[in-house]
Amino acid sequence: MLLVANTLICLAIALRTALFVRTGTYRLSIASIAYAITVAAGSDIVLRIYHIAGPPSNADLFFKLIVLVALLRAKGNVAIVLSLKRNHQ
Repeated sequence: MLLVANTLICLAIALRTALFVRTGTYRLSIASIAYAITVAAGSDIVLRIYHIAGPPSNADLFFKLIVLVALLRAKGNVAIVLSLKRNHQ
């Protein structure tokens, strides 16, 4: 059950960050962080499905859920999640 929940949460994180459409100025640092989040969430799915990594703990799942909620509230904008963009609503 934890494996399925972890996979769905990581999939949602990867899709939300990958499908974010940027408006405004391009900042390499924010784009790099967003790319790292996308790759980390995607690779976590692959590693757990092929049993390279062990099963996720409850704390691991809780942390990923908090990251997912933050990304959904910010509509996928990593700059807002990191509070680097001040004029958001």
